[in-house]
Amino acid sequence: MIFVELDEFKKDLKSLLKKYRSLTEDLAMIKQILLVFPNKRPPFFLR
Repeated sequence: MIFVELDEFKKDLKSLLKKYRSLTEDLAMIKQILLVFPNKRPPFFLR
């Protein structure tokens, strides 16, 4: 699976990282979940 980030997303992410310091790690976790369970839908509750 290939993840593509739009320029708008990168800009918004940069400003949000100042407020939410764990956002980079949270996005990395979501990407890992999507790699394993590509058909799951938010909020990604895995039991």
